[in-house]
Amino acid sequence: MFVEVIGPQPLPDDIDRDDVEDLLVAALGEDGEVTGAGSGSGRWHLDVEVSTGSGEFQIVLRRLAAALVEHDLGWIVLRPEQDEVGATASQIL
Repeated sequence: MFVEVIGPQPLPDDIDRDDVEDLLVAALGEDGEVTGAGSGSGRWHLDVEVSTGSGEFQIVLRRLAAALVEHDLGWIVLRPEQDEVGATASQIL
């Protein structure tokens, strides 16, 4: 299942998108991978493909959210493919 990781604002000066990607890769482990990235109009995003079944998907989504919140990035939006809006990492926890 696909998850778009959306940064609706620039990252703090001491962290860049590669750092966020590393956090997500560590949180995913063997359950998926970061497959793409982009930016524009003051926003940025990362594409994540989760390879677990639908029952385990929510567990992986919470792991991604927890990794972001743990690094004061709870404002980043996680939008699963079936969700038109998504929710901030803080809201998912």
